[in-house]
Amino acid sequence: MSCAGRAAVVALSALFAGVAPVFGEDARPALDALPTERVVLETQTKGRHEYTAWRADTPDTRARGLMYVAALTDEQAMIFVYDEPQRVSMWMKNTYLSLDMLFVDARGCIVHIGERARPLSLASIESGTPVVLVVEIKGGAAAVHGAKIGDRIRRPEAAWPADARGGC
Repeated sequence: MSCAGRAAVVALSALFAGVAPVFGEDARPALDALPTERVVLETQTKGRHEYTAWRADTPDTRARGLMYVAALTDEQAMIFVYDEPQRVSMWMKNTYLSLDMLFVDARGCIVHIGERARPLSLASIESGTPVVLVVEIKGGAAAVHGAKIGDRIRRPEAAWPADARGGC
């Protein structure tokens, strides 16, 4: 069978199984179309860790998120930006890697952490309180970098949060 024929069989098999196929870096073109920015995690125990984050700030980009992505480095993240504070529910549909989710309020304070979300799970991961930002990082990275509720996220290029002088 030709290479193209094998690829078609794999794609059709995956479609009938309800799972999208992963062909190496297929999700990268969609990610590369998104804007990126620096995001800084500031923890009380381990200091600062900087990420380069893809920004999902429209309903369509937030719906896709990191679906079909095969790998993240320790310095990569995705941020989901919301104009107004709201309760947010995330899931791992078509997401092939474990993620930590940092739910962040309008002050830049981490208010909830969903750790090591299970790949492909349809279970809801809730913010629990209104948030304006969700930061997705490699599964286990929150613990490695000492992230806790009450730590802070900053977006330097966006000058966000505007007033982060007070504590969380």
